[in-house]
Amino acid sequence: MYRIEKRFTVPIGHRLSKNKGRCFSIHGHNFTILVGLKSEKLNKDDMIIDFSDLKSIVGSLLDQYDHTLLVNKIDEQWLKPLADKMCLRSMIFDNEDHDPTAERLSQQLFFKLDKIFSDMKIKFKLEYVTVYENENSKAVYSRE
Repeated sequence: MYRIEKRFTVPIGHRLSKNKGRCFSIHGHNFTILVGLKSEKLNKDDMIIDFSDLKSIVGSLLDQYDHTLLVNKIDEQWLKPLADKMCLRSMIFDNEDHDPTAERLSQQLFFKLDKIFSDMKIKFKLEYVTVYENENSKAVYSRE
């Protein structure tokens, strides 16, 4: 089995509405995102995928998150006026009552990338997405 991993960094703001501590307040991180792929076989270029192609694919998804404030759907009522007034790029994290935690972000990115790769009919499998809030704290969402 062949495996590769590519690292990305993206600055994202978020607020954890369910948190009882300081993460309840709006704050941000330079998130490090690791994307792991696996394949039984290599392509005609003896690669799972060219790293520059992987950078383009994942980078175009992460651009949607770059310098964006992610919030729980329950925060929608105050977000729009604040975003308009302060010219904030903002995004409701999902249509459920989920906070944009590292765990949920790794899951969301995994499903979005898995769909992108599936639509491209690529022969490798997305194995995991790891999200680091900082060098000491990470969350992983994997196929298994």
